[in-house]
Amino acid sequence: MKIYAIEIMLKGNAHIKATSNEQAKRILDNNCSNTIDGKDDEWFSDIPFRYRRKASLSTKFTVAGPVVSATLIEVPRRTVHAAQDRWGRCWHGLRWAYPPLSKEHEQVPVYSKSLDLTTTAFIRAKGIAAAEAVVAEFNQMTLDLLDGNSRWFSRRALEDEGGSDLPIVLSSSLYLVGKSEGCQLTQIWPDGPYQGPEFVARLTSSCRQAHQF
Repeated sequence: MKIYAIEIMLKGNAHIKATSNEQAKRILDNNCSNTIDGKDDEWFSDIPFRYRRKASLSTKFTVAGPVVSATLIEVPRRTVHAAQDRWGRCWHGLRWAYPPLSKEHEQVPVYSKSLDLTTTAFIRAKGIAAAEAVVAEFNQMTLDLLDGNSRWFSRRALEDEGGSDLPIVLSSSLYLVGKSEGCQLTQIWPDGPYQGPEFVARLTSSCRQAHQF
């Protein structure tokens, strides 16, 4: 068996906590073109909207196919090993807690936008034609990078005795290309606009009084 590599595009959602659409847009614009460690599952969140961090990525991504002009190349097995090692310069920028309201950040609206990422896919196959067939089958698949973390960012599927139906794994380095074309940045929680820290403080105070009775 041989190992082939190709650069692919993934499409998922970025969820941003911000006080306005303009602020959410600035956060995304300022933080793309960074590389994250896909094996760090703190990036991915399926918790309720109000309890999200400042930003998180959806747990599920769609494989959009190889990037433009990408071709399959044969690589040694040690290349896969290196790609699966923890990325040494992990970037955490978007994950920092929302600062202006600290503990009251749960009431800050959440905005969502489709995001493009790229990574390297490694395929185990007998030859280039077989590898191309695997890539074709892989296209448009939905990957759960949170629940399937140990599967997509491990080397088990590439072992000859692995017995995987789809012998493919991903590099743990995920590059944030930017916002997907044709998708609008939209507020997904709550239904109404942000009402400011005074509203949050008032709401928090009301909740505390309710708990006292």
